[in-house]
Amino acid sequence: MKHKLLVTSLMILSACTLMACSHTTKKDTAASSTKESSSKVEKQTSSSSSKDTSFTKKNTPSQSTKRIGNADYGYIDIPSKWIKFTDIDGTEAVQYTDGSGYNIVTLDSFTREKAKVPVDIEFNAEFLAKKLAVMWQDNQDVGKMTGARTKVAGLDAYQLQIVMKSGQYLITWIFQKGEKVYTISFEGDAETLKTFIPYIEDTWSLDGTGAVTD
Repeated sequence: MKHKLLVTSLMILSACTLMACSHTTKKDTAASSTKESSSKVEKQTSSSSSKDTSFTKKNTPSQSTKRIGNADYGYIDIPSKWIKFTDIDGTEAVQYTDGSGYNIVTLDSFTREKAKVPVDIEFNAEFLAKKLAVMWQDNQDVGKMTGARTKVAGLDAYQLQIVMKSGQYLITWIFQKGEKVYTISFEGDAETLKTFIPYIEDTWSLDGTGAVTD
């Protein structure tokens, strides 16, 4: 799969938010459908205080870091040796890799306008998290999908945890600050993921002081 997973995630987020536009002609039907979808996702990705430790084990980063990101997506610290990644399929998101093209972190964000969500639909992190889960749950390459609640820089976040049948991990944090919903995704192996979680959950902010672009 390699970097295809994160591109798929970004495409799914765009597609699922666009799907919300169809409700304008059939509001009652859409409301019922959304409620049913939400119920399914809550059952499959229901979170509790007992998270899967294979996803959430943290090791304090001890290596040198650099700050990456932009004003639209926010900034995080990552290992200095990681390099900018440009996906051949194209995406406006900020992506970095450890050089393998297998372990990749992606920063993105969505406004109501970017996601094309009508004004009478509540646009928030929960909306995007549930829609993303609904779109992934029928993917035949997914081996396991669960959900959890966590924090990113003190902000409440939804965490969608996917393990592909290939063994590759795809974890996405969805959280909100102001009117914008932010997403950070990690794609790669379990060991790298465990060491990378603190970078995502502890260092994200809109402060780009010292940020690099390479």
